[in-house]
Amino acid sequence: MQLAWLEPELKNSGSDWKIAYFHHPLYSSGMHGSQTDLRVLLEPLFLNYGVDAVFSGHEHFYQRIKPQKGIHYFVSGAAGQLRPGDHQDRPTLTAAGFDSDRSFMLVEVAGKELSFQAISRTGQDG
Repeated sequence: MQLAWLEPELKNSGSDWKIAYFHHPLYSSGMHGSQTDLRVLLEPLFLNYGVDAVFSGHEHFYQRIKPQKGIHYFVSGAAGQLRPGDHQDRPTLTAAGFDSDRSFMLVEVAGKELSFQAISRTGQDG
């Protein structure tokens, strides 16, 4: 049912930026791992309709995934109970990761540029 809603919304969107966000990550190196069944359903739509970035949570850490098929994926779930050591650095998947403190993301879209920062509660950039 949600897929029936999502595809026409993406198709008819005239937005300069298409950003998706939801709970389970399509790509992750944490204890829950990548939600591959969801990826099979969603990623073709994201590719077909030009989604630029995807944000998710579920894992209790920050992870920036290397662009997958031109799409930027982020996991930002480190506001919940910490699980230090949960983030497994996988060089083929991970561009950056942080699991030793709670963190949040700042995201700014200005015209044709999207910028982001992952910041821990102590102010450390991730």
